[in-house]
Amino acid sequence: MKRHLMLSVLALAAAVAASAELSAQEIPRERIEDAIREGCERIMQTQRDDGALILDERRMGPEGYYVYPVGTVSLGVLALQHAVPHLRGETATRARESIRKGLAWLAQHPLDPKTYSAGLIISVLHKQDPKKYHKLIGLYAAMLVLSQQPDGRDVGSYGYDLHLPPGYRLRENEETERRTTLGQADHSNAQFAVLGLLFAQRSGYQIPKRTWRMLRKHYIDVQNADGGWGYRPGRSRSDSYANMTLASTISLAIAEEMLFAGEHKECKPPPESRPVDKGLRWVGDNLDYRRLETYGFYAVERLGILSGYSDFGGKPWLESGTSLLVANRSWPAHGEGGRNQQVGAAFAVLFLSRGLEPVIINKLKRRGTNDWNNHLHDIRHLVEYISEKFQREKQWRIVTLDVPVDYLLKVPILWISGHEKLDFNAEEKAKLKEYVERGGTILGEACCSRKTFDGSFRELMKELWPDSELRTVPKTHEIYNMPRRLRNYTVPVMQLWNTVNNTSIGVLYLPRGISCEWERGGTKARLPFDLGTNIFFYVDKIASKRVPQPAAVTVPEDGQPGGGEGAAP
Repeated sequence: MKRHLMLSVLALAAAVAASAELSAQEIPRERIEDAIREGCERIMQTQRDDGALILDERRMGPEGYYVYPVGTVSLGVLALQHAVPHLRGETATRARESIRKGLAWLAQHPLDPKTYSAGLIISVLHKQDPKKYHKLIGLYAAMLVLSQQPDGRDVGSYGYDLHLPPGYRLRENEETERRTTLGQADHSNAQFAVLGLLFAQRSGYQIPKRTWRMLRKHYIDVQNADGGWGYRPGRSRSDSYANMTLASTISLAIAEEMLFAGEHKECKPPPESRPVDKGLRWVGDNLDYRRLETYGFYAVERLGILSGYSDFGGKPWLESGTSLLVANRSWPAHGEGGRNQQVGAAFAVLFLSRGLEPVIINKLKRRGTNDWNNHLHDIRHLVEYISEKFQREKQWRIVTLDVPVDYLLKVPILWISGHEKLDFNAEEKAKLKEYVERGGTILGEACCSRKTFDGSFRELMKELWPDSELRTVPKTHEIYNMPRRLRNYTVPVMQLWNTVNNTSIGVLYLPRGISCEWERGGTKARLPFDLGTNIFFYVDKIASKRVPQPAAVTVPEDGQPGGGEGAAP
């Protein structure tokens, strides 16, 4: 089977000129945090004494809970989990208590055999403590694996209902319940199934390759000719529209990553994934942020973070979504006719909270070559590892040197990796030099320890800083000791030093490549991940003293979507 991977066409997308960034006005961070606080208040006011969050009272089941009780409580808890770092004082204290009560309710509630519920509760438990909730995550993961549509038009997808695990009883003395039908599949349920499977795998469960293969085949088989997806294939509501195309593009990309990233054996720009690229092009051509409900913004945020791109079709997803959600706080959830619901508040809080998470590494997309992207998921996997191990969400982005240095300086690390000889023009070299001398750090890597890149990188450093030299960092350096102790790890790290006054310059270099291990992930990649983690903490300690962090999200002055760095088609 031909291997298809994500975003190769994106690698050819031209970066949008920096003029949009320069003409932007700022949304004060305080306004964003106030919107997050308001959304959290709406969520918390629905919490009952038993800990359940009743986000939509119009759809109550016979026991007084929402028809998807575990799903709606999980959604509320997930939003609060992401919001807590951006809350202050008494609101933050109450949010932590609300999370505690919600988790206690989820832990004692009988299994809820619904796809929405399974995907959301696994996401919540993984974020909170995957070891503590390992058994419960496993039960919901088993339901998802068992309940994939086995045949027919919907093969590989998911409907509303799930099979219970064999032998499981919902209540004491009750016969084992196992549904004989799973109902019609749809791409809304399927995206939550994919999220559940993804976080179950990250929690230590090995999801069968067959599950991912069936998902991938389903999305490819039912993709519309225009590149989008509808709610259900071949039936009513099969025409492409934003919510389902966003959700399906994410889900297909995740399925391909789960199938191929761990088996990555060749360090070279990967073959294209035409279905994913078509989905991204549909998003770039058709997405109107002003018509999107919060359910859709939740998908936009995940697609943006997954891909690393700031723009889709020249429209900045973070800036566009933030400006609209902060200005208009009615926050309809999905198909609710504009009515204000707390489900919508939860989706809005998720988008806005993730938008304030710091970007810690920019991956440089070099002009005129695909050599910058030999591993699609390397930097994202490293950032995810840092986020999970230290329980503080962080992000990454793809940038070009078309953006101003002030924009680059918002992020402490600029990653430059490849096999080939570097080819920067005079303007690009000047930007790299200014970025470092104003407090940024270049982190270079000779992917696969290639001599061509190694010699080229050393020549570039000598050209930009002729009075400096690259020296091997000693094992006593904090890069090998904080926060992870790595003295026995043999991968060398080099740092640029000024030979005149013996002071370090903001360049670190890995002459022996480790990004292929980041790409593959798994337990064998722990030491490479730990080295990347230590490098980040070392750079961050220095950068926090010198580089101001962005205090706001920017939007174009006319309020319309505009361009930015690292644009997708």
